[in-house]
Amino acid sequence: MKRIIGVVLAGLLMAGVLVGCGSTATATPGGAVKLAGTVTTGGSTSVEKVMLALIQQFQDDNRDVTIAYEGNGSGDGITNTKSGLYAIGHSSRDLKTDGSEDGLTAIDYAIDGIAVVVNKANGVADLSKEQLFDIYTGKITNWKDVGGRDALIAVITRESGSGTRSGVADIIGLEKKDKPETALVANANEATSTGAVQTAVEANPDAIGYMSFSDVNADKVKVVKFGGVEISRATLLNGSYKLQRSFYLLVRTGATLSPEAQAFIDFVRSDAGKVIIESKNLLVPQR
Repeated sequence: MKRIIGVVLAGLLMAGVLVGCGSTATATPGGAVKLAGTVTTGGSTSVEKVMLALIQQFQDDNRDVTIAYEGNGSGDGITNTKSGLYAIGHSSRDLKTDGSEDGLTAIDYAIDGIAVVVNKANGVADLSKEQLFDIYTGKITNWKDVGGRDALIAVITRESGSGTRSGVADIIGLEKKDKPETALVANANEATSTGAVQTAVEANPDAIGYMSFSDVNADKVKVVKFGGVEISRATLLNGSYKLQRSFYLLVRTGATLSPEAQAFIDFVRSDAGKVIIESKNLLVPQR
């Protein structure tokens, strides 16, 4: 999967819009900038666990700064960053290349696996790419056809605009324009967050869903292999587990960030940020 790497260096940008609401940064007598104010951010819910941990540490280190995070999906993160509502957006999918999402710079900071999850009572342990495609398009409707018990499959998906849904669709070939055979099965139930997927699968013995690996609670759901490969840090790192995507910070291309917004991005990409990212079952892209 293509990864977009953006470097945002505010001091090297030409004059533009100062992005980062509520900034009151001031220079100290020694020349250092004292950070103070609020930075508005929002988007992908898949990044919530790692992002809240990063925000907490940054705020602990910078007591006069608030990083406001709103989890509402990658689509909103992209749209609201383009409009200027967010200083920094969050996306768990690549930006589209059809021109509709031009004007944004995507900064990759983590690699996450997408886990295929079923109810803990489900006996199925492995699904191929083809089987997952057939389940999500409605060609396979009964668990017995993939080695499970005789029961109808309850398909759980994410809402339109979700980065996780886009990642799964791209990898297994779902929802391609002008290809009706790749359309999502009509009776699929939409969940509006990665946590909602886990809750729905836990509650239904016949459900299947997909969610961020970093958010999986093994006490609630069962993770199945994908194409014979178990999801793990090792299989994500060596690329043998194919259901994976990047997490991105988004900024408007050419906009001058506030000192607080720039400092937060720098922190996420720092060695200290790397420690936090890896503590959440995520990998850090090679620079």
